[in-house]
Amino acid sequence: MKDCCVCTIRYGMWYTEIYVINNWGRGMIYYFSGTGNSEWVAKKLANLTDDMVGSIPALMKDGPTAVVATAESKIGLVFPIYAWGVPEMVERFAKGISIQGNVYAYAVCTCGDEAGNAVKKLHSVFPYTSAWSVVMPNNYIPMFDVDSDQLAQEKVKNAGEQLTQIADHIIKKQTIYDVNAGGAAWLKSAVACPAFNSFAMRTKPFYSTDACNGCCLCEKNCPVDAIRIENGRPTWIKKNCTQCLSCINRCPQRAIEYGKGTRNKGRYYFQEGR
Repeated sequence: MKDCCVCTIRYGMWYTEIYVINNWGRGMIYYFSGTGNSEWVAKKLANLTDDMVGSIPALMKDGPTAVVATAESKIGLVFPIYAWGVPEMVERFAKGISIQGNVYAYAVCTCGDEAGNAVKKLHSVFPYTSAWSVVMPNNYIPMFDVDSDQLAQEKVKNAGEQLTQIADHIIKKQTIYDVNAGGAAWLKSAVACPAFNSFAMRTKPFYSTDACNGCCLCEKNCPVDAIRIENGRPTWIKKNCTQCLSCINRCPQRAIEYGKGTRNKGRYYFQEGR
């Protein structure tokens, strides 16, 4: 990341990376993505704004990460909505961001339909200037099936057009709040999100079927290193994960399930031009 300074300090047993972003060069967009929706949004925005992009899980793999945004810099967070809430990893990362000076900070969330009160709650730890929600294809198959190909294509097309507008707002550093919270937003975020974080992130219901060929893709893509291939099959070695469902949706053999809820459901991950 040539347009920011990087320092490494010792913190207990961890080495902490500190990224200092200033107005010497381009802004920075940090994203979290399991099946590719938010990654595509982040990279498309980076291309349109000529800013840099970085993966939150990749930055946090070796321990705590802190970011200092100074002067006239720009910093953005792009992430999916999980049960009308912000993913815990994103919230932890956001708490490590220090905004100093006249910084233009913004948040862009992706969701199947609505965001609830998630983005408003994020403001308490990440004081953004602007925020948007972008509708993308559904991928949480334990509760819902995937969108039809036609609907998925329509969502991506509309999202692309919206991102062009969002990028223009970011370049001009305009103050915008365009988030579709949906009905009963406070109730959904206050009840469903804590329940999801407490109970739905358990890895015990994950299992692989005999269709597994030991390709190791699930292990490679897991953002929290919760999967290890043992005897040619995936084993979930942590009690909890992020529930990004990358392992299920990206499995080329469709060999991973989560309890009974994902059986006979479609699979989705973002593919350009799909």
